[in-house]
Amino acid sequence: MKNIIITLVFLFSVSIHSQDMSNVHRVFEEITLNNGLVEEYAGFESFWGTVKEKQIKDGNLLGWFVWKVDPKSNDNQPWTDYIVLNVFANKSQMDKMNSKDAEWWNKYIKSAHKGKTKRSVIKKYLKETTDNKYRKKSVTYTVKGLGVILTEQAAPQEGTKAVYRGIEQLNYDYVDFELNYFKPWHEATSSRLYWEVNEILSRSDNAYKPVTHTIFEIVNPDVSSNNENLSFTDQMMIKYGVASRKEHGRLDLELMNWRWN
Repeated sequence: MKNIIITLVFLFSVSIHSQDMSNVHRVFEEITLNNGLVEEYAGFESFWGTVKEKQIKDGNLLGWFVWKVDPKSNDNQPWTDYIVLNVFANKSQMDKMNSKDAEWWNKYIKSAHKGKTKRSVIKKYLKETTDNKYRKKSVTYTVKGLGVILTEQAAPQEGTKAVYRGIEQLNYDYVDFELNYFKPWHEATSSRLYWEVNEILSRSDNAYKPVTHTIFEIVNPDVSSNNENLSFTDQMMIKYGVASRKEHGRLDLELMNWRWN
């Protein structure tokens, strides 16, 4: 098991660093489930995992992640149950996938599962997809990556904990603070195993309107967040950096399923 994890870390790191992350586009889907379908939903997403694996192999997707929301998130008021994240290498790759019609997807799904899954099971999940069996509510945000921190410890593993934040830009210099101060700060202090900031490009009609950016991060549990003994410069940068944004909520997440290039 240890050798497998080391291999995953190496492959994940090589893949990320060989990818131009400034072109990465992501689609966050916030999913609220219909009552009583949690266990069945895990099987449904596993079925889709096989499809995502083929998409990645065919060069149609960079990565796919299913995150379960901690019900204690956001002061015991989480606004969704799961977050499904599709990561695209660039806008062109994303637009190509978004242009596919239902007939194309039907054939592609069957092709991905050929020789792996019984026809009856494929038929079952195709129907559940068409009938939208699981989703009581679905909200999507399409975003463009602006900056990222990746460490070897961030290789995806079942049970990995992360934080998803909805941010409203208040001042024109918000992104500059994130990229030119907070990002180097996190890197210098090793406070983040993974960190990304994204600009929201579009959203579904039922999405929350005030947020303009998202932050997604994996906090390093071995580094204290104690900010004592900061220099005057750091105190001022943090003060005005925080004042440049408003956080509208945060969700604590646990990784349940994924596929990665």
